[in-house]
Amino acid sequence: MTFYSLLRVETRRLLQDRLTWLLMAVTVVAPALGVWVYRPLPSYSGSSYLTSVNGTYLGNPAMAGALAGAVLFALLTALELNRVHRTRTDVLTDAIVSPFSAAAVRTLALILAAAAAQSLTLLAWFPFTHAQAGAVFRLDLYVTVYLAVMLPAMIFAVLFTAAAYHITRRLDLTLALFAAFVLLSLLVWDEQWLLRWINPSISYLSDVFGTSRLLRSVWWNRLFWLLLLGAAWIASFLGVRRYNKGLLSSLALNLRKLYVPLLAGVLAVGGCLTYTAQPFVDHSKKEINMAANDNIPFNEQVTISSIHVTVNPDLAAGRQRGGAVFKLLNASRKTQTVSFSVNPGYTFTSATANGKAASFRDLADDELNAKTMEVDIPAEENIELSLEYGGFPQEWNILDLTQGGTEQISKDYVYLANQSFAPIPLNFDWQPDGNPDSIIDLSLPSGMTPVFFSTETAVQTGEHLDGTVQWRVNTSRRSAILYAGDYASHSIKAADIDVDFWYSAKHAAIMKQFRVDDVIRQVFEYCTTHYGPLQFYKDGRMRIVEIGSSGGGYAGNGASVMGEDSFSEQGLKDSRKGAGGNEVLAHEIIHQWWGLGNMFSQEDPEGIWTSEGLTVYTTYRLMKELYGEAYAKQNYVDHWQAEVDGYYQNFYIRNPEYMEKLPKSYRTELANSLSQMRQYSEMPLIVLKAEQLVGGEKNMDDILSGLFNRDIDPNAPYLTYQQFLDACGLTKEELKLE
Repeated sequence: MTFYSLLRVETRRLLQDRLTWLLMAVTVVAPALGVWVYRPLPSYSGSSYLTSVNGTYLGNPAMAGALAGAVLFALLTALELNRVHRTRTDVLTDAIVSPFSAAAVRTLALILAAAAAQSLTLLAWFPFTHAQAGAVFRLDLYVTVYLAVMLPAMIFAVLFTAAAYHITRRLDLTLALFAAFVLLSLLVWDEQWLLRWINPSISYLSDVFGTSRLLRSVWWNRLFWLLLLGAAWIASFLGVRRYNKGLLSSLALNLRKLYVPLLAGVLAVGGCLTYTAQPFVDHSKKEINMAANDNIPFNEQVTISSIHVTVNPDLAAGRQRGGAVFKLLNASRKTQTVSFSVNPGYTFTSATANGKAASFRDLADDELNAKTMEVDIPAEENIELSLEYGGFPQEWNILDLTQGGTEQISKDYVYLANQSFAPIPLNFDWQPDGNPDSIIDLSLPSGMTPVFFSTETAVQTGEHLDGTVQWRVNTSRRSAILYAGDYASHSIKAADIDVDFWYSAKHAAIMKQFRVDDVIRQVFEYCTTHYGPLQFYKDGRMRIVEIGSSGGGYAGNGASVMGEDSFSEQGLKDSRKGAGGNEVLAHEIIHQWWGLGNMFSQEDPEGIWTSEGLTVYTTYRLMKELYGEAYAKQNYVDHWQAEVDGYYQNFYIRNPEYMEKLPKSYRTELANSLSQMRQYSEMPLIVLKAEQLVGGEKNMDDILSGLFNRDIDPNAPYLTYQQFLDACGLTKEELKLE
């Protein structure tokens, strides 16, 4: 019989077994665990479990299906292989076909069964996922996530289990080895994104921006394990028993087939290269050194008069391609070396000075997600230095578990910041008596709008025959931060400030539903009146930009960015942040004052003093002013009090010795839940009590205004609880809730 015929017969036999269909049926149902029980994607909210719609109804189910499917197919593989030897069927089959062919056919038939289970899962869960995701559902994302997460996990389980059984020939030992392999991925390797074979590192699945960058790293993880486990599976053929001999005797016979260890070795080397040459994260030192660039010798002989950057990102490949022209003044008229900071994934493809080739060097000194490129310039006074650069933008290695949240280039979304956008002069600067002149020309597909982190606006300057659009920006900075996507925008006049609001067009309906214009206007007018204007206004303007990430934001240079979770429909239903969607949206905008305008340290041992406390309190005060005291008391103060009362009545709070006896996972979940309650309910009540003790709302506003406008020490920039207490003239004991 041919190999194909053997595979067809074995697959038919496997699919006629009731146990196979039972385990396949359970595999199809398994994603339900991800909706209601097993939710591995982290929450972006501190008040309750919240992630994106795609994360809730696609990411979590796919991860749950991967875990359950891997376990089930490992069990099926072990039972099927053991059945052959337990019933002594191998005595007959080995007389007809090669033991190698029989072993390969059995494994491949199991992989085909896994593929069939995956196909049924896609069909079964399509209606539910489509209905729950609604407007943000994307068929390509739905199929890709399942095929990248769930199917490979089942294939890896089959390969590992088959390899283990080929060597051990024992059901119990094989299942024990597989259990250890699962625990390694879930517990030991949970901080290593490339080693997590069963639960790939997915921190967030965007609803309105791209996920291509994240999925690229998931596919790379799958390639690594496919090569490694493929090598192990092929190498395990050396342990396939021959002529009823034992492991060692069979090994001696099988080694004569040199192609087996050779092929296994090739795959193993490929796996090792895949691990060491991964292009996604850099090799910065784990010890964060924020002063890494402070001691670089400054070249005072070289200055810049103008910069012209031309950027043409390759959206299909996820790579940056660009050129930068620097007009330099070399006052020394001697050969000089100038340095540039670039993303660790980039390199220079060419460098010319006044039209002649200039030598350059990659120092490969990755630090803080940047590296240094040096260029030698000639002994001439006026120099036009042209650099061609490009590469795959690598992320900072300390953020390897949250890949896709920062630098990325995809067909849906572009986010390139500073050295990931273009080379930044490192040891030289603008001419001291000149006017900084920087031009950026950017080419993007039609339908993708660029937004820069500042008040400069990109102007469309033309279209290309391939359908791309040319944009130009004039600025005065040496670096830029670019976001590009399906952005919509409009301007809002609030507190005498023109606020330009940029958001995904997919969120347009939500913005209209919750009257974002009115909310922004109300928040800016209230907070500016009570606490003062934000420090990052520029020329009477400010830009708020929704970006494709979750959790927090940053501000400066006339702009502030907020993650898409701040404007998601799920997030706007978070009752701890406000009584309705408009009020939750107000809460998120108020973070411009408490959280961005003033930073809070995360090192509070009790976890109670965060930006959330003052933000919730400020939201309450705003709603009190808008809707009256009765409304604010019912929807805020009474809600806080009920949660705090429940907290102090909690059995484990009254009897902390019993909490230590709980399982670690349950103890952690309970502690997080209680901590969130304290941040969103207890802390606002404490601030409200402080308000009463200091003499009322007016005095509290004066105190908070003083804290907001205080001189900030760069070495200790955080607003601490002790500073709040000192400003109020109170102690912790006086603010304890009864």
